[in-house]
Amino acid sequence: MKNKLLVGISGSFCNHERVLCELKKLYDEYELSFVFTKNVAMLDTRFSSAADLMKKCQALTTYPIITNIVEAEKIGPLNDFDLMAIVPCSANTLSRIVHGAYDCPVALCAKAMVRNQKNVLIGIASNDILGISGVNVMKVINMKHFYILPFYQDACELKPNSCTSDFTQLKAALDLAYKSRQIQPILMEKKQ
Repeated sequence: MKNKLLVGISGSFCNHERVLCELKKLYDEYELSFVFTKNVAMLDTRFSSAADLMKKCQALTTYPIITNIVEAEKIGPLNDFDLMAIVPCSANTLSRIVHGAYDCPVALCAKAMVRNQKNVLIGIASNDILGISGVNVMKVINMKHFYILPFYQDACELKPNSCTSDFTQLKAALDLAYKSRQIQPILMEKKQ
């Protein structure tokens, strides 16, 4: 029987395709469900339209994609998921989780998972991880039930505060997070 994985998709729109490539590899092992932030559900960007992203994610699940607070609120009482991955996790979504601001479907679902003593894997991606948002990374690393996908500076010459996760390690990190273990190392050298 497959483990049930709730996948939160937040901003960092440039990383959505990379994340989808890795999620497709999980299809045979996990029963996937999706929750989008409001921006992901509504905004068309230079990387993709909201409708196109929704179509690609819907192809990986038999469940409707959660896009609002009303549907997200049901996750806690249902207690139907074994694990959650937020990939990519923007600085805004990370800030909401760390500061207990649950006005976003993805953050509310993360709260619900912790309520049910389930683990959440965070795959950060933001131009500000080594800036003001850095404090939130350090906080979430030390929060119970939260695990971090390894990350690195992705464009240090042009954007010295920018970091992104190594989404190719998603499966290995999920396998360990399910067992309440943190994949190591968390901080990586720049990928070539």
